[in-house]
Amino acid sequence: MSTWGRVLGTASITAGVLGAAALGGITAQRRAVRRLHGSAAGDADPQQAYGALVADRTYSVVAEDGVALHVEEAGPADAPITMVFAHGWTLRSGAWHYQRLGLAGPGFGTGDGPTPRMVFYDQRSHGRSSRAAPGRSTLDALAGDLAAVIATAAPEGPLVLVGHSMGGMALIALAGRQPELFADRVVGVGLVSTAAQRFGIPGLGNTLLAGTTSPLLRLLSLTAGRYTSLIERGRAGTHDAVWLLTRTLGFARTDVPAAVVDYLDEMISGTPVDVIADFAPALVMMDEADSLPALAGIPTVIVCGDSDRMTPAVRSEFLAHALPDAELVIIAKAGHMATLEAPEEVNAALRRMCVRAVTYAERTHRPVSA
Repeated sequence: MSTWGRVLGTASITAGVLGAAALGGITAQRRAVRRLHGSAAGDADPQQAYGALVADRTYSVVAEDGVALHVEEAGPADAPITMVFAHGWTLRSGAWHYQRLGLAGPGFGTGDGPTPRMVFYDQRSHGRSSRAAPGRSTLDALAGDLAAVIATAAPEGPLVLVGHSMGGMALIALAGRQPELFADRVVGVGLVSTAAQRFGIPGLGNTLLAGTTSPLLRLLSLTAGRYTSLIERGRAGTHDAVWLLTRTLGFARTDVPAAVVDYLDEMISGTPVDVIADFAPALVMMDEADSLPALAGIPTVIVCGDSDRMTPAVRSEFLAHALPDAELVIIAKAGHMATLEAPEEVNAALRRMCVRAVTYAERTHRPVSA
């Protein structure tokens, strides 16, 4: 056999081996997904229609730069206290599914006390909100969006603000930019799976991500912008692998219902890859530690799973150190999506904060009547 023939033969064998390995990997992924669906499918509550909760009121709020923010409300329009929920990166307002159910009604779901009005909105470029212009996927813009939602949905009266992940970062950023709002009207704060400094991206070293001229961030942004369609097709073609990755990064418990993982996967997959890339620099380079003093004295609860891979518990411990009067709740065997994975623990923590918020409002001459 000629040298060229031997090369071609070797290449063919190598390609065959690699192809078989890839096919084997895909088959293994599909088997794993089917197995996980089969083992956990029966654990989902058939009454929980993820992403299909009916709002009492729906409308749009126009941000300062013209972005239309989708807003939904649950609870009486004339409620004595308003809760505003800001969701995380790659998600949408439906990520608060269990909080919307569990904190509704008198006494924040206990049956005794004031009934809150709950306001949920999709962050810019997420869910049903419109896309932000280039250069407007920033923490400043997110803080401004939260302020715009408050100004429209609840221009007066006591406020409880709750943020998960990127939503918590927007909340902290707003506190630094409008401390008078927090001093005058905010009576309670919930910081769930969030941070004041540097959002984590598992598997990517801080050295590559460091600095405003980070080569990796520039490459991610450039690639996502130029090859959006190609990358989206790749996401669709490797859905089983993406599903498994979503489960690994979002959750820690082995008994998380497959329907919950499906819902999280649906939200993330529904976020365009270029949107994900647009927000990455703002989150990775974030430093809002100087904004935390604006929360001092306000009843605050800090919640995080002990197995959170995106915003590890050490980030919450940093927040607790800066806010020594806050309650710190570390949930055992919970990941970044503790709101979906451990809703009872998260809701209980938020409910305790709300009870303290009502007392604080009365003490500061902003009474909340039932």
